[in-house]
Amino acid sequence: MIRPRAFMVIFAFVLLAALLAACGGDDGGSGSSANPADLEGKAWVLTEMLGADGNTQIVDIGVNANFDGSTVSGVSGCNSYHADYTATGNEISFGPVAGTQKVCPPDEQDVEDRYLQLLAGVATYETSGRSMSMSDADGTPVLQFSQG
Repeated sequence: MIRPRAFMVIFAFVLLAALLAACGGDDGGSGSSANPADLEGKAWVLTEMLGADGNTQIVDIGVNANFDGSTVSGVSGCNSYHADYTATGNEISFGPVAGTQKVCPPDEQDVEDRYLQLLAGVATYETSGRSMSMSDADGTPVLQFSQG
């Protein structure tokens, strides 16, 4: 039979171990990061963007971004696009965007126009797990992505 004092010592160690495990270290999927390599090799799908009215807009049209180290490319609504980018730490900037110029349905064209407008004004980004947020120079989150 365990004596009460020994039980308390064992209980304290088990509790301490559980608390330390809960605090945890870096499991590779949690926490926030601003490492440019975290952008590459993943299909980023736009899920939300800041609407022209200042409210968050859910995006359900297939807008995406693929980063390869110096170029971002993807679909901006109904057209394909690409642009050069530079990223250092959490700062990111995009060069002029080039893309196809198909005639789009009005709702897709509105999303595309707004996305490209916001992308041009992005100043910082942050990844966390399977999500990425891009913010403007004022620190306002304007584009939210998840890995596709």
